[in-house]
Amino acid sequence: MLSLRTARLFVACADTGTLTAAAARLNVSQPAATKSLAQMEASLGGALFQRAGRRLVLTALGEAMLPRARTLVQQARDMEAEARRWKSGEEGAIRLGTGPAIAYSLLPDAAGLFYSQGRNVRLTVRSGAAGELIERLRKGELDLVVADSGDEEAGPDLTLQRLPDQHLAAAVRPGHPALAGEALENFAIATATPPGRLRQFPLGWNAGPPGIVCDDYAVLARAVSVSDHILIAPQPVMTRLLAGHQLAALPVPVSGLVVRPALIWRSDAPTSAAREALCACFDTLGKAL
Repeated sequence: MLSLRTARLFVACADTGTLTAAAARLNVSQPAATKSLAQMEASLGGALFQRAGRRLVLTALGEAMLPRARTLVQQARDMEAEARRWKSGEEGAIRLGTGPAIAYSLLPDAAGLFYSQGRNVRLTVRSGAAGELIERLRKGELDLVVADSGDEEAGPDLTLQRLPDQHLAAAVRPGHPALAGEALENFAIATATPPGRLRQFPLGWNAGPPGIVCDDYAVLARAVSVSDHILIAPQPVMTRLLAGHQLAALPVPVSGLVVRPALIWRSDAPTSAAREALCACFDTLGKAL
């Protein structure tokens, strides 16, 4: 009878030279090992070993079959090792959806921390509006979403782990008229925040409709640096933008809107060590902001 168990026994016999030593290596009784080897030889139609005193010597059939048996045993070892890596979060794949603010502020450092821990996980990232990402999560197209959850509860089909709240901040280009005291109402805003959310939580001045809406904060920052738009962004995003672009912070109250980022996954999704490890990275960095 051919099986992984008998293949291991065959390889152990070839390596140790005796049935007694092979049985001890595999932690089986010698009678059981003798029976398994006899069944394997019957299945293959010939003897795999001949005796030379107390030792087992490969026959021509045994010489031909040994490389295949070694390959089978090694493939089984590789499969077991890969399964352990998947379980420990060292290997696998994560389909991640991120809102614009998370993509710009937390994602780079979270990914860096995740991979610095020695993992070999394929990470596929999709950015977009929170509602669209959550819908894709429900359809099974994403494994994890990190985005603004608003004030809504996730519902029984989703598990939600909140990150620290974020308030909005404003910035303009150096030399902007608003820095000299001109009324903010005179300038359009540039933002990734959905206009509907801003209408729910008006800005601290009588601002009109957004002049630029884009889910890429780097694009928004470049546009604001060469125009009179006022950039609106969550504070962690703004901190990065001010460090990387020629922008000046506006020290004014922006809005009562609070961005509530959260880690969201399907409640019925299989447990994933890789997902849990990535969540831990986001959580650590979110609390450090």
